[in-house]
Amino acid sequence: MTNEWRYTQTDPSRVVVREIEIDSGRGGDEVVIVHMTDPHFNAHTENDLKNPILASTIEHRKWQAGGASVPNLERCLEYAKGVNADQVVITGDVLDFLSEGCINLMNEHLWAKYPDTIVSLGNHELAYKVQGKLPDDAPIEPKYELLQKNWNHDIRYSAKVLGDKVMIIQMDNASAWDFGNRGFFDIQVEPLKRDLTLAREKGYTVLLFYHTPMSTEDRSKDPVKSSMVGDKNMHTVNFAHIGIASYIEGATGEIYRMITSNADIIKGCFCGHFHSDFYTELKATNADGTDAVIPQYVLMGTPYGKGHVLKITVK
Repeated sequence: MTNEWRYTQTDPSRVVVREIEIDSGRGGDEVVIVHMTDPHFNAHTENDLKNPILASTIEHRKWQAGGASVPNLERCLEYAKGVNADQVVITGDVLDFLSEGCINLMNEHLWAKYPDTIVSLGNHELAYKVQGKLPDDAPIEPKYELLQKNWNHDIRYSAKVLGDKVMIIQMDNASAWDFGNRGFFDIQVEPLKRDLTLAREKGYTVLLFYHTPMSTEDRSKDPVKSSMVGDKNMHTVNFAHIGIASYIEGATGEIYRMITSNADIIKGCFCGHFHSDFYTELKATNADGTDAVIPQYVLMGTPYGKGHVLKITVK
């Protein structure tokens, strides 16, 4: 397996840029999408300290505390603006934990300035506990309601067509990972079926965005080495063995199988979570049953260095 993206800017004093190109086969104007991931906004207010679970997290969670990751995300968003991106997508963990302080940073530095950004949920957005010492036993539904009130689109699933040739789909596959759900959700099944059918009818190229990488289900290519390391623990990952796979019961397995049986229209999957760069390939088939692969690009988070982005150009 080769690394199917190019590093076009690796100067550590600037935003690190990777680029890929995808041929839609339709010609016309290019569509540019800038992908970034895992900003991990970490901040709190006095109100947050009144919640004992959050107070324990605030005491012990020092990584990116005080909004330290904000300047990097701002640099990445400025990069996207500078290349006239048609769309910015952030694949989760915008919030390091669910607090008023973190939400305030997101509203001020993301939604207020870049309201059309598409943002999937990660595994941190629902969490009161991150390195804290008290269990997070708070009800989950009020957390979802709070997040949805502060999101500019549906938090579970959204789709958008760009340039009459690219359909981008964001899906939550990580928010309830620590609360019993192991991936996708029942309410995502029908929208995904509908949009893949539409994309096939219209000849759209489909790009999927979510937080947690999916299993490649290809043990012959493991372990996968990182092409650039952010988290020092993530030099290699066995992507055939991670959790989201075809054999899982319910919506997660159904959605996985739906994705991997449409490789002729799904031309890329984009995610984060591991805080290092990996190029992977999902074993898949085209609609006619012939074998294929779908590239899965696992991107380093924006907090490292001066920021990290992936520029996706669809020709």
